[in-house]
Amino acid sequence: MKQETESEYQVLPQAELFAVMNDSGRFQFVSANSEEHLGFKSSEMIGTVLKEYVHKDDLFLVESYFYNEHHLHPCTFRFMLKNETYIWLEADIDFIRAAAAEENQIILKLKIPKTSRHGDPSRRVQLNNPFLSEESQEISIHATELLKKLPCPLFISQKGQLCYVNQALIDLLGGSSKEDLLGKDVLDIIDHDYHDIVKNRIQRMQQGSYVGLIEQTWRRLDGTPVEVEIKAAPAIYKNKPAELVVLIDISSRKKFQKILQKSRERYQLLIQNSIDTIAVIHRDKWVFINESGVKLFEALDYPDMLGKNVFALLEQEDHEQVREKLRSIVEEKSEVEVTKQSWHTYNGSTIYTEMVCIPTTYFGERAVQVILRDISDRKKAEELMLRSEKLSVAGQLAAGIAHEIRNPLTAIKGFLQLMHSANRHDQGYYEIVFSELNRIELILSELLMLAKPQERVLKKTDITALVSDVATLLETQAIMNNVIIQTVPQEEKLFIHCDQNQLKQVFINLIKNAIDSMPKGGTIQLRFEKAEGFIFVHVKDQGEGIPKEALKKIGEPFYTTKEKGTGLGLMITYKIIENHKGSMSIESTPGMGTVFTLKLPEA
Repeated sequence: MKQETESEYQVLPQAELFAVMNDSGRFQFVSANSEEHLGFKSSEMIGTVLKEYVHKDDLFLVESYFYNEHHLHPCTFRFMLKNETYIWLEADIDFIRAAAAEENQIILKLKIPKTSRHGDPSRRVQLNNPFLSEESQEISIHATELLKKLPCPLFISQKGQLCYVNQALIDLLGGSSKEDLLGKDVLDIIDHDYHDIVKNRIQRMQQGSYVGLIEQTWRRLDGTPVEVEIKAAPAIYKNKPAELVVLIDISSRKKFQKILQKSRERYQLLIQNSIDTIAVIHRDKWVFINESGVKLFEALDYPDMLGKNVFALLEQEDHEQVREKLRSIVEEKSEVEVTKQSWHTYNGSTIYTEMVCIPTTYFGERAVQVILRDISDRKKAEELMLRSEKLSVAGQLAAGIAHEIRNPLTAIKGFLQLMHSANRHDQGYYEIVFSELNRIELILSELLMLAKPQERVLKKTDITALVSDVATLLETQAIMNNVIIQTVPQEEKLFIHCDQNQLKQVFINLIKNAIDSMPKGGTIQLRFEKAEGFIFVHVKDQGEGIPKEALKKIGEPFYTTKEKGTGLGLMITYKIIENHKGSMSIESTPGMGTVFTLKLPEA
């Protein structure tokens, strides 16, 4: 923070600014004259938080003032301008309590104290009346006797010169008698940083205007500092305008506040730097979220999240569970437990999280603090493991099934051919039976390929050339289906270690699936890229796409969306890619097509 000097604390001509904040202190509206008096355009302040502008020594004063909704006087504090200097402002606030489902708002009226001769008419003491009578003076004398016995430090000054002090003030400032203080200028015992605002307040009280609450640093007679809270009002003393000032020693409170501030800063660092999302939900809306949360939901900035309904990004199927959880936490009827849910991000992606909820408060009202942990990668790993287990089980089953079926199938097919030769009638029935038998043999062949350990012959291969060979092989079939296979030119060769025959089988499966997905024709795009030690191959079609619920089942044994598919092609593809220490991902939008992306280690 820039070091403050006397010249940095300016007293400008009177001006009033208006602002509207939400109940977390974030500006939602700032009047247009903010640039003239504060240096900030209203658009620059909207979305920022008030505490970013408040002097660090006045932060607790401002926070406690805003926390209390009942105020008799304004709050005076230092506000940072755009040029990083400070001015003193007086703040009056009004709270607007909205409907239960809406966000509360704070109306903030900022006044820059004036230095002109005209006081504030709305808050002025009538000084133009005749001065006090002798009887009134006698009452005033009795009043000063009463003031001596008050336990709180108090003094009366005229134009800043001390003319009455009580014993509590003498003790606070380390004096031995009232003579040590009487006649002194109040500025002599106030820290230099506060001189401008004190002069301004004295001038206003001399004119009969009330001034607001303020915290200041005073100096005892031995020069040691003492932190005080000041409440002051215009008065009449010995028939002359005066200032009645009450002090409260807040030195211990300030020390505690500094300890609390350091603790808060450490806590905020932990919150902001946490890799998990930490947020506060109040009335089903995000009222706080850390940076990890902003990134998790792929929001541009905090305003994209704050004040927004929690359920807007939550998957519909999880609404009831989360709503019930939040309700039970607010009512303190639920124990801390981990729940799982899925969300949409601002970019349309789906993420999976674990959530822990604990009760907290927000501006005195019950709220819920949540910790969200992104488990999307873990869920993918679990799904991959499950798929691998299914592949393993299917492979073991395939060996037994294939051998058990193949032998009787050979006998059935042989005797059927003999019967067909002997009986030329019912030709159509025989063809149907042979067709189905051939289909069974095809399934058995694919099962055996899945089950039988394949001896891999790994060679350093240019993947672009291999895919090009497969595209050439299937080009005739593509043309017959009104499909164009388009390979994006690659300037350099991209090498991987692979079994060429197995990788060709992979791309044959993918390209044939792409052709089948476009009954009305279209384009298949084959694109390559290299990044971070891996080669990526993208196979993109313009087909009908895959429904979201079907995407989760792709690669499962015998699951197919094609009328005559076996449900084993993609399962074998996954197994081959896995054996090459690679991975395959699928992105699909119904009606817009599908992209298969293969990730293989670079040679």
